[in-house]
Amino acid sequence: MSTPLQSYMERERVSDAEFAAMIGKDRTLVNRLRRGVVKPTLEVAAEIEAKTGGGVPMQSWLSQPQSTAA
Repeated sequence: MSTPLQSYMERERVSDAEFAAMIGKDRTLVNRLRRGVVKPTLEVAAEIEAKTGGGVPMQSWLSQPQSTAA
């Protein structure tokens, strides 16, 4: 199952490392977020929404797995 973040990153051809630099977080966190292993904090979800121009809205994380990452 593809996550909204994964779909965005594939569409925009952005790597985990590039996206991590965009949001100021570690590449391993982006990898886990992209795969749907963890959910972002509200702060990180807001940053992702802002940096993707709404391409990955905060609401898209509501149907993701239970774990939360900073």
